[in-house]
Amino acid sequence: MKWIHYIGLTIILILTIVWGCSSDEEKKLAHFEKGNAYFEKGEYKSAELEFKNAVQIDPEYVAAHVALGETYLKLGNSQGAFRTYSRVIQLDENNTDAQLKMATFYLLGKQTEKSKELLDKILTGDPDNIDALFLNAGLFDLDKKLDEAESVFRKIIQLDPKQTRAYMGLSRILARNGQLDLAEKYLVKAAEIDPKDIKPRLILFNFYRSKNEFIKAEAILNESIRTNPDNAELLIYQGNYFAQRKMNRKAELSYAAAIEKEPDNIRSYMVAAAFYEMTGNNEKALGLYTRALDRQPDDIRVKNTIAGFHLKNKNLDQAESTIAAILEERPKYFPARLLKGELLVQKRQFDSAIEILSQLVEEEPRSFRAHYFLGVSYLGKGDSNMAKSSLGKAIESNPRFLKAKLLMAEIYLRQRDFELAKKESIEILALSPDNYQATLVLGNTNLFQKDIDGAKVNFQKLITLDPKNPTGYFRMGLLQRLTKQYKAALVNFEKALSINPKLMDVFTNVVLLHTEKKEFKAALDKCDRQIEIIGDVPAVLAVIYNLKGGLYLSQNMQDKAESAFKKALQTNPDYLRSYYALARLYLSGNNPDKAIAQYESIIEKNPKQTSANMMLGTIYDLRKQFNLSEKHYRAALDIKPDFAPAANNLAYLLSIQDKNIDEALGYAQKAKEQLPEEPSVMDTLGWIYYQKGLYDSAISEFEDSLEKLPDNPTVNYHLGMAYYQKGDKTGAKKQLEKAIRLDKNFDGADEARSVLSKL
Repeated sequence: MKWIHYIGLTIILILTIVWGCSSDEEKKLAHFEKGNAYFEKGEYKSAELEFKNAVQIDPEYVAAHVALGETYLKLGNSQGAFRTYSRVIQLDENNTDAQLKMATFYLLGKQTEKSKELLDKILTGDPDNIDALFLNAGLFDLDKKLDEAESVFRKIIQLDPKQTRAYMGLSRILARNGQLDLAEKYLVKAAEIDPKDIKPRLILFNFYRSKNEFIKAEAILNESIRTNPDNAELLIYQGNYFAQRKMNRKAELSYAAAIEKEPDNIRSYMVAAAFYEMTGNNEKALGLYTRALDRQPDDIRVKNTIAGFHLKNKNLDQAESTIAAILEERPKYFPARLLKGELLVQKRQFDSAIEILSQLVEEEPRSFRAHYFLGVSYLGKGDSNMAKSSLGKAIESNPRFLKAKLLMAEIYLRQRDFELAKKESIEILALSPDNYQATLVLGNTNLFQKDIDGAKVNFQKLITLDPKNPTGYFRMGLLQRLTKQYKAALVNFEKALSINPKLMDVFTNVVLLHTEKKEFKAALDKCDRQIEIIGDVPAVLAVIYNLKGGLYLSQNMQDKAESAFKKALQTNPDYLRSYYALARLYLSGNNPDKAIAQYESIIEKNPKQTSANMMLGTIYDLRKQFNLSEKHYRAALDIKPDFAPAANNLAYLLSIQDKNIDEALGYAQKAKEQLPEEPSVMDTLGWIYYQKGLYDSAISEFEDSLEKLPDNPTVNYHLGMAYYQKGDKTGAKKQLEKAIRLDKNFDGADEARSVLSKL
C-alpha cells in the first residue's frame, strides 16, 4: 500500500504549491490595490510601501513597478524613479510610458544621445506620439537646432490643434529667431484655446512686458482675472507686477484682494508682507506675517520668516527668542540653524557662529548662504584667508550671489590686491550695472591705482545713482583734495555733511583742508557750528573737541588745546586719541611731572577713576616707563573690565615687550568688540596678529587702520613689515619708505631702514 501513501504526499505537495501561489497572487494584488488607493488620496509614502511589497512578492510585476515609479516622482525621489523605470524597460522593453520617462530623465541630465535613442525607438513605432514629439522638440532646442524644433512643434499642432504647449513652444522658437510678430500670434492663439488656462496668458503677459507694451500686458492680466475670478494667485501675480513697476498703491490693492479672495491661504499674506518689508513699512509687514501665523500656527516656515524679519531689522532679542522656539520644536531644522548662525554673526560671537555654520556647510555643501556667513565670521576674527575660502565656495555654489562677490571684492581692496578687486567689481556690475557698492569698490580701486579719470567717473556715478547718499560726495571730495582742487573738494565735503552732519571722516577732512591752507579761524568756527548741529552725541562731539585741540596746538595755544582735549575726554572717556594728544601735550611742556602729580592726586581722592588711570598709563607709556604704564592700564581695567582704551593700550604694551602674546590678543579682541571702527585698535590687533605669524589677518587690520590714519608712520611701518614677511617686496618698500618720509624718528624707524636696505 506504499504507492497510496506516495500518491497522498504528492497531492498534498501540489495543493500546498497551488495554495501558496494563489496566496502570493492575492497578496501582491492586495498590496497593489492598497497602493493605488493611497496614491489617489495623495498619501504617497504609504503608497510607496504597498507597491514595494507588491514587487517584493513578484519582482517581475510590471504594473507595480510603473506605479512605484509614478509614486517616486510624486515624492520628488528622482533617483528612485530612474531606477524603477529602468527596471520596467528591462521587464518590458516596449513599455512606451517607461521609455518616455527615461528619455525625459536623460534629457534633463543633458544625456542627449541616450534620450534620442529612446525617442527614435518610440517614434519609429508610433510617429504621431505627441509626448515623444514634445520631448524630441526639447532635444532639438537643447542642441540649438531651432528649425528642426519648429518643424516638430508645427507637426504637433497639425496632429492636435488644441495643444497649447505646442503653440507656446513654437512661439519661443520664433522669438529666439527674431520673428516677434509671429511669436506673438502663436501666443495669442495659445491663450485663446482655453480662457481658463492661466499659463499661456501669463506667458503672453510676460511677452508684452518684455517689449514694454504695458497696456497690452495689463489687459491680458485683467482678462485672466476676469475669467478666473476665484484665483487668488492671479491677484498676487498682478500685485507683484505693480510692485516691480513701483505702482505701490495698485500693488497694495491687488494683494488685499488676494487675501479677501482666499482668507485662509497664507501665501497671500506672506507675499503682501514681503512687499511691505521691501517698501519700508515694517509695521504692516509684521502685522501680515503675524496674521499668516494666526491662520497656520504650526507652519514652521512662517515662524522662520518672522525670525528672519526680526534679524534683518536688528531686533535681535525677538529674533533670538523666535529662533530658539523653532529649534526647540525642530532641533535639526536647517533654515532656523542658518538664522542662528547669522544672529551670532550680528552679535559678533564669531567662534560660536563658526561652530554652527561649519556644521551646516558639512550637511549642505551647496548652501551658499551658510558659506557666506561662515566667511563673514572668519573675517570678523581677522582670518582673511579662511574668509576668502568660504566666500569662494559661496560664489561657486551661486555665481550670482552678489553679497559674497561684493565682500570678496572688498577684501581684495583691503589687501591692496587691486587687480582682483577690480575684476570682481566689474563682474558684479556686469550682473547688476547700478550696484552702488560695486561702483564704490571700483572707484576706490581706481583711486589707489592713480587712475584719476576712472575714479572720477565712478564717484560721479555714485552721486547720480543716489544723490541723497553722502558717500559719493565724500569720495569725490577726497579725489579732488588729492588733485589739489581744494575749492571743489570743500564743496563736496560740505554737501556730504549737509546730508549727514555726523560723518566725522568728512568733517575731519574739512578741518584738515582748512588747516593745510592755514585757515585756522575758519576751521575753529566750523567746529563750533558743528558742535551746535550735532547736539548731545558724545562719540561725535569728542572727535570735534579733539580736532579743536589740534587746531589750537597748530597755533601754539597750549592752554586752549589742553582744555579742548580734556573736554573731548569728559564728553567720551572711550576716545583714545585725546588721551595720547593730552599726554603728548604734557610731555612736550616744561613740567610733565606736575601733570602726573595732578592725576595721582585725583586717584588718591577717588581710586575708582578709570580716566585718571588711563591718562597716567598713557603718559608713562610715552615716557617708556612701561611697568608703571602697565600698572595703571590694569588698574583701569580692574575698575571697568570692558574699558576699551585701556584694553587696547595694554594689549599693545604687552605685544611690544614680548610678554604674554595670547593675553595681549584677548585684550585687543576685547577692545575691537567695543571700538570696532577705531583705527588705533585695528593697528594693535594687527600687530599682535603679525607677531603670531598671521600675516594676512594682520594686513587686513593695518589696511583698515590706514584708511582712517593714512599719514600715521607707525601704521605704515606695521603694514610694510607685514608685506615684507608675506614676500611682497614692492608693497613693503612703498609702506616703509612712506613711514620714514612721514617721521624719520618714529619707534621702529631703525628697523624699517634695516629692512629697506635688504630690498
